[in-house]
Amino acid sequence: MADLRRVEVVWQGLAGGSGLSVFYTPFGVDATADLQTFFGAIKSRFPTGQSWSCQGSGDVISDATGAIVGGWTAGTTWSDSGSAGAVAYAAGVGAFVRWGTGTIVGGRRLKGRTFLTSIEAVNYDGQGTIVAACLTNFNTAAGVLAATGKLMIWHRPSPGGSDGSSGAVTSGSVPDKVTWLQTRRD
Repeated sequence: MADLRRVEVVWQGLAGGSGLSVFYTPFGVDATADLQTFFGAIKSRFPTGQSWSCQGSGDVISDATGAIVGGWTAGTTWSDSGSAGAVAYAAGVGAFVRWGTGTIVGGRRLKGRTFLTSIEAVNYDGQGTIVAACLTNFNTAAGVLAATGKLMIWHRPSPGGSDGSSGAVTSGSVPDKVTWLQTRRD
């Protein structure tokens, strides 16, 4: 069992409403500046209307239960926005980072995803996948963030259980696939 910092990056500004990317770190580890670097490295792939913000504080959870056990402060509060200009984009459609770990849970390798949606239209090729330059940009940024050794993937416990766990992120890659967001409210 471990306590994890929950770091939330809020997405705002484009059609389809706001979004949220949630990251986890070990209790005493601050990755807010590293997340700012990650989003800063990929912002040229998003329209100027897209913005991200991150608070320098948040909740601490138990990875075993998911219960909030405290709070954390002293992180870097930041905001940034897309820099591609007022360009065409597909709302809720884009790519994703696949975060890898060396942790096995229930006979499977623990992994996570971060969705990177509403990228500008020129980042799609004629086959409907992601252009090479965009993939390189995303993969480089994900690899740099993974290499910090600060991120964790949290495996939720079974309903009402205390069998949750977490594992350190060891890799970050972006496959040449298009993905889209769906709301759980539909």
